[in-house]
Amino acid sequence: MADTVKCPGCNADVPAGRKFCEFCGYDMRQAGTPKKPESERIEEYKCPACGAALVFSTQSGKLRCNSCDNEYDVGTIKQYQSNKTEAEFKWDKNYANSLDQTLPEMTSYICKSCGAEIITDGTTAATHCPYCDNEVIITEKLTGALRPNGVIPFKIDKKGIKEKIQQFCKGKKLLPKNFFTDKKIDEVQGVYVPVWLFDGKLDGTVLLDGTTSSSYTTGNYRYTETRHYLIQCDGGMSFSRVPVDGSEKMPDDLMNSIEPFDYSQIVPFDGQYLSGFLADRYDKGPDDSIPTASQRMMNSAVNAFAKSVPNYSVTLRNNGLNLTDPSVKYVLLPVYLFNCTYAGKKYRFAMNGQTGKLVGELPIDKAKKRLYFWLPFLITAILVFLFILFIMGR
Repeated sequence: MADTVKCPGCNADVPAGRKFCEFCGYDMRQAGTPKKPESERIEEYKCPACGAALVFSTQSGKLRCNSCDNEYDVGTIKQYQSNKTEAEFKWDKNYANSLDQTLPEMTSYICKSCGAEIITDGTTAATHCPYCDNEVIITEKLTGALRPNGVIPFKIDKKGIKEKIQQFCKGKKLLPKNFFTDKKIDEVQGVYVPVWLFDGKLDGTVLLDGTTSSSYTTGNYRYTETRHYLIQCDGGMSFSRVPVDGSEKMPDDLMNSIEPFDYSQIVPFDGQYLSGFLADRYDKGPDDSIPTASQRMMNSAVNAFAKSVPNYSVTLRNNGLNLTDPSVKYVLLPVYLFNCTYAGKKYRFAMNGQTGKLVGELPIDKAKKRLYFWLPFLITAILVFLFILFIMGR
């Protein structure tokens, strides 16, 4: 058997002395150069169809997937992997020009328990933290804070809170009795949560990997045929008021769950809206929020493009969209926060202060759970017993 050497390009066995690899065209004259570290010179190829690793087949001269039996040209796979890109938008340095004002001197405090920094008007002397219920005395003064561009005022009052909670609990038979007491509802704290609203326009080309599948039966075997397509979508989209929570203390899952807010009701900020409420000071700036805003825009754009080719299952291959005219505004959104403790565990709830949408995890009364589990069996046993008595009595 003639001597062979491994091709550094595709790992195929190439007869010694060849100048170029007959399978991938790699210049074998470079094979004698000092080897790079293993982590730098090994390149792994993935199957576009199923994601499994591809191996070189000496019989076909192609890369073969042992998982789904598809075969690909080496050059095609290299080009495929080199064309895959992530969503990265360039945000103009001047996108935050509107964030240049500061609030007048106001009262604030830093919760000693969870570290939240809360802003309120000068008339509030004592309150409790909306995030951890820690009682605090407000003594600090705040200067130089960024002034919000706008605010959505609270629309739900205390009476409305009680009605929304009753609706939320309706039909939940395993909820512990008196979990939401009137006293707890009276302690519900309204807080304005800081949110960045991003605007921008996307324009360009998106490449999608599309697949279609069909199945057929031949003899005793059933086959599934999958076809792969490269789909090019050209177009653009405009985005307005893409929200990103600016508070690290506010759980993202709660904030996202109480969306949407009606942003048409945003009014210019006035300190009087804080009267009787608190306002969380942002601890995540607009620059820190850009990745989340970009991802939200990109997901929406890809979903829109995917709907334009409804007969295909698609995934993003290449993002060629460009972001233009980006801007951001700082607003305060109304949220009611409260905590309830049951069996030593604290349950956190959030309510949209504009629409009344309430979210949160509810506990389960273990005694009620056991009752509802065994009750059908008990009823069945009683019916069987009565039926037996009836039969024996005849």
